[in-house]
Amino acid sequence: MSDLKKQVTDKMVEIKNTVSNEEELEKVMKSVYDIVDAFSNQLLEVSRRQIKLEEKTEEIFEMLSNIEEELIQGIEDFVAECPYCGEDVSDVIPEDGSDFECPKCHNTIELEELFDEENGCGGNCGGCHGCQDSEDEE
Repeated sequence: MSDLKKQVTDKMVEIKNTVSNEEELEKVMKSVYDIVDAFSNQLLEVSRRQIKLEEKTEEIFEMLSNIEEELIQGIEDFVAECPYCGEDVSDVIPEDGSDFECPKCHNTIELEELFDEENGCGGNCGGCHGCQDSEDEE
């Protein structure tokens, strides 16, 4: 800011040296001061808003961090069993959600099959091969 202050001061001196009429000089200098004052007020307002945005951003990052921790905890607590043999397949589920093979019985498992009625599926979805309701519809 001191560099800006020096530039403004230099320009003010330049204006004083350029305008010879005292009355005109006073008008010009008042206008320049008004402009600088308005600019300064706007900078202060921008600075206040920036501080508020930084505070809100920090709150958002904290909330996201908490959500991430909860998700990680949920993943660590997640247990999935093969719908065919009951083997724990939690560690072999592909991240992309594609079909995978049970390491014990070697049946192909679709991700939807892990969420049958026992895990809260209400059936009637028509897309899950493990739902009793889906089997009744066939």
